[in-house]
Amino acid sequence: MINYTLYCRSLHMHLYVMHKREILLTLAGFLSTFILLLFIGLAGPNVTKLDTRKASDMFRATHYNQSVASKILAKGPFAITTTQMSTYSDHICLWITFYLKNEEENEAFNKKFAISLKIVGKDSEIEKLDDTNGVVILNEDFNRNVGRYHHLSCSGKKCDPIEALHLEFLEFPYYQIIVRFHNLSSFNTKFTIENIEFTFQSINPSFTTLCIWFRFVFLVITFAITCWFTHSLHRYHITDWSMEQKWTAALLVLLIFCNNPFYPMIFLFGSKYPRMVEIIFQSSFFCCVLLFWISFFHGIRQNSRNFVKFYLLKVTLVGTLWFAIMYCAIWSSIEKLEKPTLDEQSAFEESSTLQTLNLLFYICFGGYFVYLLILIMTAFTELRSMPYFDLRLKLQTFLLSFALMISVLVVLLSSSSTTSRIGENDVTQIPFLQLLPWTYQSSSSASFLSIFSIANLYVCFSCYFYFPSASSLMDARIVRDNPTLSMINDSDEDVIYG
Repeated sequence: MINYTLYCRSLHMHLYVMHKREILLTLAGFLSTFILLLFIGLAGPNVTKLDTRKASDMFRATHYNQSVASKILAKGPFAITTTQMSTYSDHICLWITFYLKNEEENEAFNKKFAISLKIVGKDSEIEKLDDTNGVVILNEDFNRNVGRYHHLSCSGKKCDPIEALHLEFLEFPYYQIIVRFHNLSSFNTKFTIENIEFTFQSINPSFTTLCIWFRFVFLVITFAITCWFTHSLHRYHITDWSMEQKWTAALLVLLIFCNNPFYPMIFLFGSKYPRMVEIIFQSSFFCCVLLFWISFFHGIRQNSRNFVKFYLLKVTLVGTLWFAIMYCAIWSSIEKLEKPTLDEQSAFEESSTLQTLNLLFYICFGGYFVYLLILIMTAFTELRSMPYFDLRLKLQTFLLSFALMISVLVVLLSSSSTTSRIGENDVTQIPFLQLLPWTYQSSSSASFLSIFSIANLYVCFSCYFYFPSASSLMDARIVRDNPTLSMINDSDEDVIYG
């Protein structure tokens, strides 16, 4: 049963006076702008930058004989120096890939072993060539009780790559990594190690530059639109604003923070706080969008929207998602910043808290979309023949469907873009966080621009549809936001097409 309050009023939105061709042209502009930004992303730089070194090349350069090389392959040490890094390189990952000799392609096995690392930061090209200079960042002496264990999983001649290092903040242009292996000697007698690849992975500085500039452009545009939209509404009391106008004003403010004016601080300071701020801003904006969707499709059918009866369930559902994302993402960011050799996958599997939040997220996420689908179907069933309300439903459903479609495509294409983890921009190894579209993992900047452009375009174009119409600005016209009372004598043609 539809519950409406007689005295609930709202401003006459610009959407109500738009002609059919103006609506279509506006939506065409929305799609065209998104496609333009998508093509810019497709033509943009790759996210990751790879630098691979082979143990066989090192032996050849140092003229080691076969017997010495065989012992070093199983134990090390391997001293590897990175190419020059910039502040915009963001981080360094070290991937180690083992190659075996004369093994059957279908033979699979698993070996537990340990890796110990020494990391030395160097300021100049001269220090790079001198093994005695530099600042020691990490020096691990392997201990059976506290060592970093890894699982060597092999299928045939090539083993799965192992992430041995994830250095989150770069304060030196060069890094020397000394790698030692433990508990591989017995393995090397049964399965001969033929070669080892060491792959350094970092963020492409060109991609970081693109991120900073586009975030800045989006930030300026969003700030300007926020000033215009709030100025057009400020002369009216907030109780006269429509539901869409209230939510759009809130989303504009959160969008400014989502574009994050403090983003460059991540590259300037090795502190956890800029990274936490980025996670808080991004998570809060996207969860607020989720809350808006279920509030709109439910609230458009009723005007009595008190907190306990209307918002409590919705806030609890979305708040649970927000808490799970915040806790796990911040934990992942801080742990990797403070522990460069952290095996995040193993840490996740050993943490009951993280696994509980992972399961809770899937349950709430599935429940959210079932709830949203029910609200959409109910709203169209009850209001599809109502002037204005039918138009509001169709517009918001189109924008919602397009945003969801782009988000799902980004996740699917990113997860299937490569068969190997090397080259992916793995923000985290926590399973449910990898499903979130803003934790882009593609080797292309197209996914970054897709998500940020759809978020900004969605809110900014909504402002054009929802700002007070010219008639409201001229005579302070207030209409009843009630399908049983408002525009009762208007035809669909008059309402929709002017």
